[in-house]
Amino acid sequence: MNENREKKVNKRSEQGRSQETKSKILNAALIEFASAGFEGVSTRVIAGRAGVNHTLISHHFGSKEALWKATAEWLFGAYNQRFIERNEALKSVEASDMPRVFLADFILFSAKNPDFHRFMMQANLNDSERLNWLTDRFLRSGSEAELGVFQQAQTLGLMPKGDCLHIRYLFIGAATSIFTFAPEFTRLSGKDPFSDAILDRHIDYLTRLFSENNSL
Repeated sequence: MNENREKKVNKRSEQGRSQETKSKILNAALIEFASAGFEGVSTRVIAGRAGVNHTLISHHFGSKEALWKATAEWLFGAYNQRFIERNEALKSVEASDMPRVFLADFILFSAKNPDFHRFMMQANLNDSERLNWLTDRFLRSGSEAELGVFQQAQTLGLMPKGDCLHIRYLFIGAATSIFTFAPEFTRLSGKDPFSDAILDRHIDYLTRLFSENNSL
């Protein structure tokens, strides 16, 4: 009985260590892929950043291509979960407050995960099969879900009229650039774009820009 219990404990411990190693690799992969793109980084560099033996990447993920896809799935898993939570939050607010709640939550997510958008910028630099995979796997369905929120706000007169997809990209660019180019912003302004004061101001600016009832 004690031997079986010990085996179970050891198995859970091994699973925990395995998951911890995978998390370290995914975190390191995100930073490297976001910085240098798929072609610009090797799995050895990723392993070095993660502080793990290079062979563990092959063990857990196989190829660099598989690691890149696993990183994307990890990223979009977090984003989709946040989107679900965001939609639930919208159900409990007044219609007039909906744009600010939606925009603020997206901005806060972007501030917490600036490498998400750097990763996407790198993925868009080349018209590759990886971008096709991303589009089919995540981007098309995610875009359609977000456009539903934008269209609802437009119908209520709470966001600018115009092509929803175009407006969505205008918003993404406006919302994320201060975090994507955080070092540049800090050098020019002497301020931290991730500070509470700048975040509050950023939310206020974006809300005013995208909540006016006018046509583009």
